[in-house]
Amino acid sequence: MTLTGNEIDIWLIEPQHIDATALADYQLLLSEQELTRAQRKLRPKDQHDAIITRAFVRSVLSHYEPIAPQQWSFGIGFNGKPFIENPDINLEFNLSHATNLIVCAVTRKQALGIDVEYIRRKSDTYKLADRYFSASEVQDLQALPHAQQAIDFYHYWTLKEAYIKACGDGLAIPLGHFSFSIANDHSVSISFDEKRNDNPQHWQHYLFHPTADHKMGLSVRVDSKQPLTITMRQFSDLHSSHVTTLPL
Repeated sequence: MTLTGNEIDIWLIEPQHIDATALADYQLLLSEQELTRAQRKLRPKDQHDAIITRAFVRSVLSHYEPIAPQQWSFGIGFNGKPFIENPDINLEFNLSHATNLIVCAVTRKQALGIDVEYIRRKSDTYKLADRYFSASEVQDLQALPHAQQAIDFYHYWTLKEAYIKACGDGLAIPLGHFSFSIANDHSVSISFDEKRNDNPQHWQHYLFHPTADHKMGLSVRVDSKQPLTITMRQFSDLHSSHVTTLPL
């Protein structure tokens, strides 16, 4: 599968649809360490999802290079961001998972980060905004009707997670040092506190609604004026995938 420098593929899989029979095939793609880590999870559902996550990313990457899924090698960078260790590979990927959805973004060369969140939690998550968001983000969120704040909280949260993942610094970046502004059409812009040495012209950011139960944010380190083509691909199983539209 070809992938040019201005293309990004976002792959999505709903792990709850993978049954026990298919799961045995997924296990065969994992390294010994990956399988051991998955089996250490306490809940069967967590074991199930961990196996699918690792097999999923291996299978996705093999669509772009003549490398078998079992032959991919991964390292962990600063603050836990995974990267490809296989030599002479110019793919960049980032992975995120939430209840009933796993996503993987893939591109050539550009750093990117993706985050997906399940929005049907029974807690008042939006009340965390004062603690983690910038002053302008809190102001924009609190200007919304009360019922909408619980939903739009995840717009800001997924974007902020996606940005820090793309940077590779994780929570070493204070979340109040950068701010997102979301227009009515859900186009996104970013600004930076003087304490954060970055440039909005070096980034593009996107919001998506992959299902009725999820929000998803994407950040790409690329010139803000460069045209990008983003394609959604639904991964049904190890032998079936197709281009799709959102929501699934």
